[in-house]
Amino acid sequence: MEQKKDLTKKLIAESFQSLLEKHPFDKITIRMITDQAGLIRPTFYNHFQDKYDLVEWIFSEDIVSEVDRLLQHGMQQEAIKFLFTGIHKNRKFYAKMLQVSGQNSLEEVLVRRLEELFRREITEKGIKDVPQNRVLNVTYVSRYYALGLATSIEAWLAGGDNEVSVDELTEAYEFLITHSIYDIINEDV
Repeated sequence: MEQKKDLTKKLIAESFQSLLEKHPFDKITIRMITDQAGLIRPTFYNHFQDKYDLVEWIFSEDIVSEVDRLLQHGMQQEAIKFLFTGIHKNRKFYAKMLQVSGQNSLEEVLVRRLEELFRREITEKGIKDVPQNRVLNVTYVSRYYALGLATSIEAWLAGGDNEVSVDELTEAYEFLITHSIYDIINEDV
């Protein structure tokens, strides 16, 4: 039964992604999605609350679940690379969805899910060698890094034809998170 439920969700997701290639997000209706999938409208609501919930499920299935698994095995670099690779594989979808703004948008989901992953990592491993400062807590630090990573992803996707490879982006991100702005600035100018 669970397998059938997953297949139905995947069918709905594929139908939505196919429609998104031809229509703007706000013009796609639940009826259009279910007609494309050959399902009745209530079937959609048996699985998802709305289109935003569907987008979050796609992001979770495509990327978050595997990133989470890699992080649980201490494979942080692989997790970041998988995040970039997963987004790159479905680049048109994610670029289009990141243009949708507002509550429950992919941008908001991306930040929230990254923040959850960072928060869990920090909570499990702790924060080391930081001065006693009430701002440098798990919530602040995880939000800081989540926003930075989300912004990097958005800028990368907005680059269009000036495509930076997954390897280049991974290398740049790893450099930025291991160096402060003061390490990067050329003081000799």
